[in-house]
Amino acid sequence: MSWWKASALVVALSLTGCGGGDSGGGDEAGGESTVSTSAPTTADPTDDPTEDPGEPSPEPTDPEQPQTAQSKPAIKNAKLPVGGVPEFDDKGRACFAPAWGGSELPAGVTITAVDFALSNSSVLELGSHSCPQGPACGPGSPFGGADSCYLALTKVGNGSTVLTVRGDITCESEADCDKVRAEHLKGGSLTITVDDQVIVPPEETPSVETPAESPSEEAPSPSSSDG
Repeated sequence: MSWWKASALVVALSLTGCGGGDSGGGDEAGGESTVSTSAPTTADPTDDPTEDPGEPSPEPTDPEQPQTAQSKPAIKNAKLPVGGVPEFDDKGRACFAPAWGGSELPAGVTITAVDFALSNSSVLELGSHSCPQGPACGPGSPFGGADSCYLALTKVGNGSTVLTVRGDITCESEADCDKVRAEHLKGGSLTITVDDQVIVPPEETPSVETPAESPSEEAPSPSSSDG
């Protein structure tokens, strides 16, 4: 009876050892199935389902090119109304700043002179001397504003002459140019009259009279005596 119990105990211990080995093998096999030795995979950002495929691309950061300035409306080579009175010195010379002779211009209107002309150069001469008061008038001079240019005038004779000034008028709008044409260009040129110029005639060289020769007295020839 004791031998049978001892044999049963040995068999039970043997079965227990075999069962433990099977269990360990199962755990080891299961561990190999869950561990990967391959390199980790990097997720592609394009596969992100949260990204909006319709999102616009970023705008370029290059600076914008400046737009070409549009030319303003203008009145070209207009005959300008001229005002002012030249004052001559005792030598018959004047530094005259021709002024705008029309009514007040709309805001933003500018005038650039292109020509100054006298109709009669036998009464006045232009540019015969310099004017220290300011710049000489000529093509490109501002006209009708706060800045003045000066015409050098010199009397050369009596009579009348007409000063005509032409210029380019630039406006802020076409409506302003229409208003200038209708209301501000009605004045005319400036007539300058000279009536106190003393005309000195050229000096005449007096002719030297040669004295008339007195008739020569002929000495009487000695009369021959009759023998």
